[in-house]
Amino acid sequence: MHRLPSRIVAVMIATILISVLTVGASNLWLSRSMDHQAREQSLAQVRSAADNLLTQVRLTIIDYAKWEGAVDGVAAADLDWVYENIGTAATTGQTAQIVLFWGGRYGGDLGWNDEGLEEPRSGLLDPGTIGLAESLIAKLPVGVYDGVQFFAWHDGGLFALGAARLEKPEQPNASSVPDEDLSRLLMGRRVTEAALAEVADGFMLKGLGVVREEPTGRLSVPLPGGDGRPVAWLAWDKPQPGTTLLWRLASALVPVVLLTAGLAGLGMMLVRRGAQDLLVTARTDAMTGLPNRAAFNSILAVPGRAGERAILFLDVNDFKRINDSIGHEAGDQVIAGLARRLNRLAGPDLILARIAGDEFVFVVTGPDAEQRTLNLAELARAALEEPFGVLGHQLQISLSMGYAVQADDDTLGFDLVRQADLAMYEAKRHKGQPGTGLVGFSAVIAQASRDALALEQGLRRALAHPGELSVAYQPIVGPDGRLERAEALARWTSRELGAVPPDRFIAVAEQAGLIVELGRQLFQLVCDDLVAHPDLRVSLNISPLQLMAPDFIASLVRELCDRHITPERIEIELTEAVVVDDPRLAAERLEELRRAGFSIALDDFGTGYSSVGYLEQFRFDTLKIDRSFVSKIRGSAKGVRVVDAMIMMAHGLDLRVVCEGIETADELELLRDLGCDLAQGFHLDRPLPIGALAARWLGGRETQVAVA
Repeated sequence: MHRLPSRIVAVMIATILISVLTVGASNLWLSRSMDHQAREQSLAQVRSAADNLLTQVRLTIIDYAKWEGAVDGVAAADLDWVYENIGTAATTGQTAQIVLFWGGRYGGDLGWNDEGLEEPRSGLLDPGTIGLAESLIAKLPVGVYDGVQFFAWHDGGLFALGAARLEKPEQPNASSVPDEDLSRLLMGRRVTEAALAEVADGFMLKGLGVVREEPTGRLSVPLPGGDGRPVAWLAWDKPQPGTTLLWRLASALVPVVLLTAGLAGLGMMLVRRGAQDLLVTARTDAMTGLPNRAAFNSILAVPGRAGERAILFLDVNDFKRINDSIGHEAGDQVIAGLARRLNRLAGPDLILARIAGDEFVFVVTGPDAEQRTLNLAELARAALEEPFGVLGHQLQISLSMGYAVQADDDTLGFDLVRQADLAMYEAKRHKGQPGTGLVGFSAVIAQASRDALALEQGLRRALAHPGELSVAYQPIVGPDGRLERAEALARWTSRELGAVPPDRFIAVAEQAGLIVELGRQLFQLVCDDLVAHPDLRVSLNISPLQLMAPDFIASLVRELCDRHITPERIEIELTEAVVVDDPRLAAERLEELRRAGFSIALDDFGTGYSSVGYLEQFRFDTLKIDRSFVSKIRGSAKGVRVVDAMIMMAHGLDLRVVCEGIETADELELLRDLGCDLAQGFHLDRPLPIGALAARWLGGRETQVAVA
């Protein structure tokens, strides 16, 4: 038994050779796929950047051209005023580099550019370009709140130009003014090398520049002129991350093949080292084969030098949702697959460990640790571009990453991990926003951690010594303009910290385990107001942690009974996180609330999981459409259709609809036409103390606006 049979060795060699060939073919396919995806992504990114530039110019020109003061100033020929309020946009070079106007009472064009002269000049732009802008403006109806935009060459440089009529479209008779009596305003923004360099750095492109002829052999995006034909192209070198990675991997395959024979011999040695395997098993994560927390702690115990050790902390986003929706077997497969991909990036001075359920850590050692950590994070992100195939599902996995670099020789490894962990949670807090997948530990994060601790200590004092907490009420208005109910909103004015925003102290209360006590004291304040004002009905926001507390609902009912308040006067508002985190327990708690007599509203609908199945399963009474959707109905047909679909869906499920964040009369009128039942927002009223609410809304009073 001391020697392996030759046939077993042959099988081992054949297996290794087949594996090497398979890996080689897979890497070749992967490199081509990565190259193609990188090219398509860069095309989309540059095209978006060009479109954004034109959009910015268009929005800028509309803001100026439809501004009542600008219209009056140009019409009055008050050139000093025009310069101070419009011309300086060009002379300072911040908003634009060229501004000019023509038409109306002006025979020719006058304007300014970024040369800094205060006196207006004519001839700053060639007549052909002005004529092109005039022809495009002529296609727009008089009185419309719009402008035109296009690219054009001027003085050897490429400009993004926007132009519009100077008019007041909001006036009822604006369209009756003859077009020839209206002046035109044009603003241009130069496409500079610095701006292109910023785009190139942001998208990691090489050789990005402007060319007059469509290039061959390079990627390019056309820049349309006024007639729709390209006047220039943005061109850059084709990104080839897959090819680069393939060459790196190819250099590693040659030694693997040469070592095949040696591996067969090593097999016998490994058999004799079975005792050592027991130790390795104790320090290895069974699911992934990576070093576990015990091994990781041993690595951290080794002292490091300043600038030569860094921690990259990685956490899988929304991993719990995978376990809840597909099952724990799927979650295990995701963790194992992720470990395999990340482990390809590891090396002697890049040690990867799995330290918790969905948490991985790289320990980076050696010179230039910070830059290597940043490069490693980019490689980790690229490794997840391909979806994971799990139990018939294609899952796109993303990571929140935080890193910390050893600042001095005395820093302990465990402190470095804590810093990277704080940075990772900062990245997770901002997940979904551009550029926030990786966050480095900094003095700002350290200060934020200290600020959170100060908030926690202040909140503990406020809970122990009543008087700092209060409740404000924002009206929720019915179709007849009368108060249907008011949403109770928590307020905290600390003696030491001053007024603290609710989103800050509520988050701290949840993290510090204070949310249940905070909710109890706020509920007592609400009950005081309900007793003092028998015609008041309220909506009350409940945290998921409060709802899941075993005696929470019983304490609510007990407090109401002691105060002789009926539960029908209170509607409980819950976010989608309540039902997503633990659907079974959430269903039990909601049924308890319903039996007690409370009505239940689903708050901030559309910002989270937004499952129609959950709406049917949990039988809510009210659906609150989030303000982010309401704000998009202004000037957006798509936004209107989305809100209309939400309202129709809610009514189909026998739910009343509250639209939040209404800020204008036009929004209110439009939502009325769409069938909104109840309205809430600053247009109706801001959050008020109970005294102001009672004076303005209670006792049958009604406002001057109505929902339907």
